[in-house]
Amino acid sequence: MKAFPHRLTTCGAVMFLLLTTSLSIAGQTSANRSSTSIAPSQSTSEGIQKRDNEWGVWGGISFDAPTLIGKTPSARFGNIGLRYGRVLAASKSVAFEWTIDAIPLAILSNERLFVVSSSPLVIGSTRKAVYGAGAAPIGLKFNFRRNRRVQPFGQATGGFLYFADQVPVTNASQFNFTFDFSGGVQVVNSNRRSFTVGYKYHHISNGNTGTFNPGVDVQMVFAGFSIFR
Repeated sequence: MKAFPHRLTTCGAVMFLLLTTSLSIAGQTSANRSSTSIAPSQSTSEGIQKRDNEWGVWGGISFDAPTLIGKTPSARFGNIGLRYGRVLAASKSVAFEWTIDAIPLAILSNERLFVVSSSPLVIGSTRKAVYGAGAAPIGLKFNFRRNRRVQPFGQATGGFLYFADQVPVTNASQFNFTFDFSGGVQVVNSNRRSFTVGYKYHHISNGNTGTFNPGVDVQMVFAGFSIFR
């Protein structure tokens, strides 16, 4: 019952480290530009270009579990991912990128009912955290103002997670499909390094492959660091 808060703290620490490192890099770049009196407008060699490859790491943690699609109100979720992306097209102001995420660690925690005693019937509940891993090989990402330092973006991804136990309830499934919609800001400096912060609506479901399919929805905040090459 006490394991998940510790895992949440660990995920939060990773996210904080990513964000702190990225902010430091961005700050150093800004200072260098000021000292050399470079014009504030960004050159076309910066930002995101067609055929760029993105290599990155990110982490996210939930702060709410709505029941818009999934029906598990007590869920908590956190994950860490590794990203590869390829910019397939770029217009004057928008870049379209295909992304593939490997997810080596995911943690889902929620309240589970159990029978305390059968005569008379007494039902109790306990919180259980379950580890998982997976991938999101389908990712569609759009960066706006692609040649600028600060770039708003929107993204949708689809994939799967395999957990060490059936989630979110017994007789559900260890294998689950996932999809999410996210948006935020990606800051790209002149060295083509970037940090990202954003919001994500994430859905987990076994697609009715288990006896039960209550599904899980979570709202998340996430942060990441990446390099464009």
